Order: sequence, then C-alpha cells, then structure tokens
Amino acid sequence: MKKSKVTLFLVLISVVSLAAFTSASKTTQLYNNSLAKQLIGEWRNVYVKITLHHKTDPVFVMEADSSNWEEKLQIKPIRTHFMEDGTYYSEYRNVKDTLVKKPSGTWKLKRDSLFMTQQIPDKSIYKFHLKIIKDRATFTGVIDFDGEGIDNDEYFGIQKKFR
Repeated sequence: MKKSKVTLFLVLISVVSLAAFTSASKTTQLYNNSLAKQLIGEWRNVYVKITLHHKTDPVFVMEADSSNWEEKLQIKPIRTHFMEDGTYYSEYRNVKDTLVKKPSGTWKLKRDSLFMTQQIPDKSIYKFHLKIIKDRATFTGVIDFDGEGIDNDEYFGIQKKFR
C-alpha cells in the first residue's frame, strides 16, 4: 500500500474514532436516548474496512483487525472517549504506546445516526449509522476518504467498549 493511502486511512480512522455534535445544554436530551447512554465511555477500534471508489481507478479495499492492526497502521488501536456532555477525544498511540495525536470534537445522535464534528486538529462533519450490541459498536457510512471531493467511499468499523 502506498504511503499516501496509509496516511489517508489514518486520517479517516481519526475522524471516525472521533464523535460529534451536541452542546452541553443538550445533556438531558442525550440521556433520554438509550443509544447515547450506551455510547458514553471508552471505545477501542477492533476492525475497519474502507472501500474506495475512484472515478478512473479500480475499487481499492483496505482492512485491518486485531490480528494485523499495528502492522498495517503502525499504531495501537485508537481509543475514543465519548463524554456525557456531547464531547469526545481520541488517543492515537504508536506501537511503543506513546501518545502521538489527540483529536477532539463533539457528537450528537439522532435516532441511530451519529453525527461527528471534529474540531481539532481541523473541522470536519461526518454521519454514520450506529448500532450497539452489548460491548460492540458498528459504524457504517459513506464518506470522501480519498479526498476527491465526492462522498463515495464506504466505511465500516467495529469498536469494543473498554470498561
């Protein structure tokens, strides 16, 4: 895999691991949503699959799971903390477990749609279908992962709740 595709992949993981878009004044509304209650806490990535659709190039699929995460991505599984006030932060650690990046933002749920607004290091907004069963969450969406200006790349990720 080319270095630029790995870099793009890491940026996407950062954005996905980051959740989004509500204010502290909506905390009560957040708690009325049982899916939001389940989401609050620390989550760690265990699987990701990205299908890139280019205008002219063939489809490219990138996958990583617990058996090859560090080898493919050169980082530990990302740790994302969803806070009850609608904020989040993610921790990116290299293979030596040193913190190398800590993006943050806000999150909001509307039914089973998770809206993620990354504030730091730059502002981006994403929408994912969220499903939580026990301690596993799946995130499914269509995004512009390859930076061509079209939301046509498929994202599927699984995170496990850490207690």
